[in-house]
Amino acid sequence: MADETHEFDIVVGAGSAGCAVAGRLSEVSGLRVALVDAGTKDNLRLTKIPAAVLKTLGHPRYDYRFKTAPDPTRNGRVDQIARGKVLGGSSAINGLIFARGAPVDFDRWSAMGNPGWDWQSVLPLFRRLETSDLADNSLRGGLGPQDVTLPTYRHPLTDPFIAAAGRHGIPFNPDYNGETQEGIGYVQGTIRRGVRVSAYDGYVAPNLSRSNLQIFAGCRAEQLTFEGNRADGLIARRGDRLLQLKARRGVVVSLGTFNSPQLLMLSGLGPAERLQHYGIGVRQNLPRVGQDMLDHTGFRMIMEVDTPTANNQSRGLRAPYHLAQWLLGGRGPVGAASAEAVGFFRSEASVATPDLQVTFFPYASEFAPATGRALLKPKSLISVGVNMNYPRSRSHVTIRSANPADPVEIHYRLFENEDDLVTLVRGLKIIRSLVDEEPFGKHIVDRSLYPSNEASEQADRDFVRANSRSYMHPISTCRMGTHENAVVTPDLKVRGFDGLWVADASVFPDHISGNINATTLMIGEKAADMLKADLRQFA
Repeated sequence: MADETHEFDIVVGAGSAGCAVAGRLSEVSGLRVALVDAGTKDNLRLTKIPAAVLKTLGHPRYDYRFKTAPDPTRNGRVDQIARGKVLGGSSAINGLIFARGAPVDFDRWSAMGNPGWDWQSVLPLFRRLETSDLADNSLRGGLGPQDVTLPTYRHPLTDPFIAAAGRHGIPFNPDYNGETQEGIGYVQGTIRRGVRVSAYDGYVAPNLSRSNLQIFAGCRAEQLTFEGNRADGLIARRGDRLLQLKARRGVVVSLGTFNSPQLLMLSGLGPAERLQHYGIGVRQNLPRVGQDMLDHTGFRMIMEVDTPTANNQSRGLRAPYHLAQWLLGGRGPVGAASAEAVGFFRSEASVATPDLQVTFFPYASEFAPATGRALLKPKSLISVGVNMNYPRSRSHVTIRSANPADPVEIHYRLFENEDDLVTLVRGLKIIRSLVDEEPFGKHIVDRSLYPSNEASEQADRDFVRANSRSYMHPISTCRMGTHENAVVTPDLKVRGFDGLWVADASVFPDHISGNINATTLMIGEKAADMLKADLRQFA
């Protein structure tokens, strides 16, 4: 028996997509929306400082710090995967890089059997969700809740890196979220005047005065409830109290790629054999819940340069100077995104569309094995990230027990498909040559942390296998489609059920080129539109 019972029309989780759904649905005065999440508000406001990403990643106050099982395709490597533990989900602790994906990605989604998800259909949603300082054409938006801005600060080596890329065949692109994604340009960040704008900041916080929107922070979703095949609510726990949230019109699950499948499985929707093993009653055998996971796999090339970087700018007398810059107007490196340049390029000429991404970071961090916290060595280090856009290797997540407090098991197989390793080795060779180009190459003083140009093919393969990890863009554990492997239909309904939707990165039918937060916000926008249309029957 629940300690408290509340009645609403729609219940959602407070990740990136969930905040977008809640914000948009609360625009409908006849709806009562509950936003339920285990995360809490960041009262210290540390997440608002862009540079503080190096403090919040791995910190148990802000990050769930998921540990993976050993990956047999990477010599048994165990990774720690960051996921946001505050309202707004991972949009509150990510690297602030805003990348929509390539237009061909969404046309591919549509061709896979998902009508309405083609580029021309989703472009208006991307435009609607953003306020961009590049909003000077028909492709960008200027009135949305998510701020997207170009950097006001540039590290002295950012322009030389972009120039070197141009000499190496990756041309400058003033807007990689515009007409074409290919090329390299300045990063576009989810920042307003030097302050992070999370999905919660954009979609929910400005609307807290709405009487039809209620926040249940610090409430862990434990189980969906049903009346027949209709979802009619959610059991959640806040501390030692159980809450029953009755949802007259349904539940939107927006708990992310790891936790959305967990909630479905805890509620009896998932692989029957796994559920029975843990004594969970099978409401519907959905064997692909938690399966088919894709993630961007990549590595970073770290090098020492002759110019101060964040590794030493964050120490000594420089630290208070840069903090003062930020406090007096959001300027300087403290108010900048984690990266300063992002590029999309082809691993070889025969590839139809850019299959690799390069990211220039004006610092280099490593993770402490014991805590997973980011550490900055006191040297002038920079890192150049290389990751694949379209992985073929599939991984999976599953529950480890019937206890909602137990984190999911994450089983990565990042190099299960040999083609993924081959693609990244090509990327290593391209970017290794790029960093030697002028005007950037003359600034490198130590190249010993990655294989030299004379390294053998095997040495390159060994480096990529040993140093590659998840880029923390996991998707597809509740995959969208009309095929037998789909968990949700193209209108985001869980197959076989009424009043139950999933809206987050777990529904991606295939991966996109670029970081995933922008597309996850778009999914929230589209879900809200579809829900508004679907719920008219209750009006």
